[in-house]
Order: sequence, then C-alpha cells, then structure tokens
Amino acid sequence: MAKDKFIPKKIIKKEYLSPEYLYFKINNSVKYFIDGKSKVLKEQVLFNINGNDIYSTVSGKVLGTKELDNNNYLVIQNDYKEKFNSNKVLRKKINNLSKKEVLDLLNDANSKLYSDNIKYFLNNFDSIDNFVLSLVVCEDAEKVYSSVFNIHNSDIMEMFDALSQIFEIKNPYIIASDTDEANIEYITNLSGMYPDINITLTHDKYPCSHPLLITRKLNLKNALVLTPTDLYYLYTIIKRGKKIIEKEVLISSYSLKTDYLITTKLNVLISDLLQECKIKLKPEDIILKNSAIKGEIITPTDVLDSSINSIVILKKDLEEPRECINCGLCNKYCPQKLNPQKYKLSGRPFPGKCIDCNMCSYICPSKIGRIR
Repeated sequence: MAKDKFIPKKIIKKEYLSPEYLYFKINNSVKYFIDGKSKVLKEQVLFNINGNDIYSTVSGKVLGTKELDNNNYLVIQNDYKEKFNSNKVLRKKINNLSKKEVLDLLNDANSKLYSDNIKYFLNNFDSIDNFVLSLVVCEDAEKVYSSVFNIHNSDIMEMFDALSQIFEIKNPYIIASDTDEANIEYITNLSGMYPDINITLTHDKYPCSHPLLITRKLNLKNALVLTPTDLYYLYTIIKRGKKIIEKEVLISSYSLKTDYLITTKLNVLISDLLQECKIKLKPEDIILKNSAIKGEIITPTDVLDSSINSIVILKKDLEEPRECINCGLCNKYCPQKLNPQKYKLSGRPFPGKCIDCNMCSYICPSKIGRIR
C-alpha cells in the first residue's frame, strides 16, 4: 500500500552519553567477573550470561541488583571519568585484513549485541554472493537509518567497501528511498570513488524495506542486506577496535512536531531518554520498539539494548476489533500473497513464507490483529 505523501519532521539531535545509572539484565545463569559493589572500568567484562560476555558502558561503581518489571538488573553508578579497561586499537588499512581476521574479530566481540543481519553474515559468509546497503525508509521509525548514514557515511562506506573486497563481492549494491534528499546527492556522487557499487532508488511503500523484498526488487540471490547501523557497528569493532556501548536512537511521537535523534549509551532506561528529550507520556500513550506497524510494546522501565533503533510513541487504539467484513484488503496487500484472512480467522499459524510485516493487520478496517 502506498503511503500518504511523505512530509518529514524536523529532527533534533541530542546526546545522552553521561547517564547517572546503567542497568544490565541478569538471570540465574549469570557468571560474575566482578565483586559486589566494586569499581569497574569502561568496557570491562561484568559477567557472562548464556555464553556472552557483557561489558560495562561506563566506568563507575556497582550498586547491586534491582528488579524492574519482573526482570533483575545489575546497576552501575557512573563516575563520569570514562576510564577504559584497555588500550584501543585503530586499524588504518582494514582492506588488508583477511577473511579469517575479520571473522575472528567479530567472533571475539559480543555477538549478543549483533543484529540478525550480522549474525546471518557470520553463519553464512561462504554462501553470500551479494552485499546490499539499505537506506530504504518506508515508515517514520526507519528514518534512524537515513540519519545514521548521514552522520557516519564516510565510515560506513569505508566498511562497506572493505567487506566487499575482503569477501570478494564484485558488485555491491546501495538501495535508497527516492524521498531521501539528505543522502541521495551523497550516494549518487559515489560512482567516482566506488565505481563497482550499483545504486538503486525506490519508492517508499511499506513494507519495501524488508530484506527479502529488497533482494527481490534487485533480482539478487544469496544476498546479505545490511543497514547503516549494522555497518557502523562493524566499523566500530573492526576498524576502531571498540565494543558496542553506544548508539543513535530515533524517538518519534505523534504529539510532537519534531523527532529526536539521540546518541546514547546502551543500558539506560527508556524513561531517562524520554526525560532527556522532555517528552511526557500521556495515559493513552503506548511505546513501540522500532516500528509503528509491527513493533513490540515496551515500557518506560525497559532498558535500551542494541536491538532498539527507534522508540515510537502512539496513542492507544481503544477501538475493539470487529468481525471480518471480507473486504479482501489483507489478501490484496500481502507482499507474499499468503491469503492472511484464511489464517487469521482460523487461528492457524502463518506458513514459513510470512515475513511478519503485519501489513494484513495494518490495512484491516476491522482492526483484526492491530497492535493495541
């Protein structure tokens, strides 16, 4: 379904790099590498959980544990000194790294923080024939990717080019929304610097940003689709020799005339980010993670982790679902042609071809399956 004419909000950039308290989720399987109420350094290993080392995002003092919404967290108070645990390594010529060196660097880092795209890369690098950098924005929550690229484009392109050479990808692709004026000029000027890159512009129709639909549009097989955030993570680990301890997050609310792009440490409370942007929630508001159409509902006492790229504030849908009116819209707009009506009304699980875009619920006039 085509969206209404895209009218971008103004985006205000902010920083929240000195939070007072940080929260690290723990469970019964945690193995600590610190003593109770000890001092810790930035990027020091705090504990191992489910096989993953968890690093402190600040230097400071361990205060103990705290329960929030039935989850337990280790709490650290920031000392604002930013003392590092180890010296940083800057690799100037990452193109000279071998496949094994790149994979070793990524496997030595904290895989728990990786997106599904990066995990797929690590598990399937031998079968990948094409790299695609996606700047496609088909809903407001995805503007974070356009903004991250706008801020870090030279670093992201350095990483994209290096990966393409190291893993012998001859024709990498960039695909972007034709409404992304902030980045179109930059990427169209890349032909001189990166002559092997294929550039495609596309309309911003939901859910065209899904990796499967991108590879289908480009007619590619065995392709890996990466976002600007993915590539900047890879740049941080491979080129800068750093851990992933901060990120850019987009905060968007229906009641505000502006959006906020906030550079923040991980492991802060969502409520702290909202307060930093002077956003006050109303009783009828809900908070969604990453998407207004298919996002998971989160709360102000949830903790920011690497999987949260956007925070979307919407008004609760108080209207109750009604009976199906057999309008056929869900079938018409399903990108996978699955006949969603059949599965929704029967209660049967959707088949494996479903890409979980939630388009069928979004388009439904009877509000069947809408996020509430």
